[in-house]
Amino acid sequence: MAFSILCLLLALLIKNTFPTQVAMLLALLAMLAFKVVTPSQALTGFSNTGVATVAVLFVVAEGIQRTSVLLPVFRVLLGKPKQLWVAQLRLMVPVAAASAFLNNTPVVTMMIPVVQGWSRRAGFPIAKLLMPLNNAAILGGTVTLLGTSTSLVVKALAEADGLEDQNGEPINLTIFGIAKVGLPSLLVGILYMLVFSRCLLRDRGASSTATVTKNPREYTVALLVESRSPIVNETVTDAGLRQLQGLFLIEITRAGGEVIPAVSPETRIEAGDTLLFAGIVETVTELYHIVGLVPATVQSTKLAAERHKRRLVEVVISPTSLLVGRSVKESKFRSRFQAAIIAVHRRGTHVRQKIADIALCAGDTLLLETSTEFMERHGRNSNFALVSEVSGSQPPREDRLHMVLSAVIASTMVLLATVGGPVYPLLTSASLAAAAMLVTSCLTLRNAGDSVSIPVILTVASSFGVSKGLETSGGAAELADFIVRIFRGLGNRGLLFGIYLSTAILSSLITNNAAVALVFPIAKTIIESEGLNTLAALYTIMLAASASFSTPIGYTTNLLVDGPGGYHFVDWIIFGLPLQIVLAFVAVFLCSFFYT
Repeated sequence: MAFSILCLLLALLIKNTFPTQVAMLLALLAMLAFKVVTPSQALTGFSNTGVATVAVLFVVAEGIQRTSVLLPVFRVLLGKPKQLWVAQLRLMVPVAAASAFLNNTPVVTMMIPVVQGWSRRAGFPIAKLLMPLNNAAILGGTVTLLGTSTSLVVKALAEADGLEDQNGEPINLTIFGIAKVGLPSLLVGILYMLVFSRCLLRDRGASSTATVTKNPREYTVALLVESRSPIVNETVTDAGLRQLQGLFLIEITRAGGEVIPAVSPETRIEAGDTLLFAGIVETVTELYHIVGLVPATVQSTKLAAERHKRRLVEVVISPTSLLVGRSVKESKFRSRFQAAIIAVHRRGTHVRQKIADIALCAGDTLLLETSTEFMERHGRNSNFALVSEVSGSQPPREDRLHMVLSAVIASTMVLLATVGGPVYPLLTSASLAAAAMLVTSCLTLRNAGDSVSIPVILTVASSFGVSKGLETSGGAAELADFIVRIFRGLGNRGLLFGIYLSTAILSSLITNNAAVALVFPIAKTIIESEGLNTLAALYTIMLAASASFSTPIGYTTNLLVDGPGGYHFVDWIIFGLPLQIVLAFVAVFLCSFFYT
């Protein structure tokens, strides 16, 4: 029965019939219904410390992202290279280093807009940068146990099952234990990407799902350049404002009143300039995150909320609204709603009138800058037919104090979890770090709550029960016996290669956490029956589960860069499959060399 449920689960995951977490929960429910697992076995994952660790690390990573501690570092490290391979190297090395200690998904999320602007300024194709960025982040995540939730899941599964090393001692997977095999794999991967990205990675041009002329949510937005902004004294091209997807720089108004209506690519930006843009809200959000670039409206400066606590919200004026027919100034919009209107969209036309003088009409879409409480206070206000928060629009903190605080907190977390025995288990040190992030205001409670990916937690927690069902039913033993029959003739390296191949194939078709859950009981059976080194097998699973380079659906970050990079499915196969094959031999050789 367990085998039938497994086959059905794989079919659901491959066809993407349900979200991964739903498919895993359905499989677990089926095992409960057919008594493959007991209720206590089914709930093992929901009380596991490894699952809790994954959740807490999401909060720590969000604190680092919210304080922008990495962005100034990356601006310095990226620089202005003249050659593509230099640009790729300067991008991949720091990204891999960051991903070794932070979950690679938020690292890639944070870096995509940075790399997009950098590629425009440096003149390099975005397709030549985003896939190497993604792959370097994935490989960097395998240098320690902190970089990816998959490694933490393997650690949790091993500890929950009481696996022992070759000396009969309980298995102890330390944060840097995987570095012996993860770091060489990273170096090989970087070398491969530097050499073969020129011939195997095709530049198809970044995709854009919207254009200025066709997108229904088009605004005219005026942004003020503050003296502290990094784009001061840069040309329009160097600042990355020339080729923004779905956004066009209409004009620049100097502090002295001079208007530049036809902006040249070589026009230099000065402190106090007002930049007038026309385009879509998604790209407006990208600009909103640039340090020192703020809405050029007096109403915005009067908002009580600190900038890092603000966000963008879209509202549509209802036909019965009391605002209809009244100007923004007459309606006292800011005082009434604690929100500043920074742009107005009206039936496909640019409303370039001074905002205070605009007479509001039914159906007008307003882009507001407001505080975190707006949705709660006015989400059901009868003046608005629709209220929608713009995703990802909350700016990060920009002060150095919180940058330093978040860096110190994250560093202390790593030290406490690694030195002195370690001082604390990873869950304890990560929980202390998350609490410190909240106490020092590096992030808010809402930020912390939003940062925890419930689908990931549900997938990981339910995977423990599914894994236990495969083991107790004998299904894992049958699959393990199949792998042993095929690869036993090649010795321990052959068995490791069989484990690697099984995990890598599954990770290319389903999520890596789900793949780990299915392969773990099989690997455990091989360890016990064939005397395979426990550490070698576990590290092989970790590396194989993360080596999802050959399909866009194989890893979360693959999907993040797929659209912005303009990639086709075949691009992932052509560039990622050879990399996956190379790393398979490297990982198996290193695991067998160090641990067997």
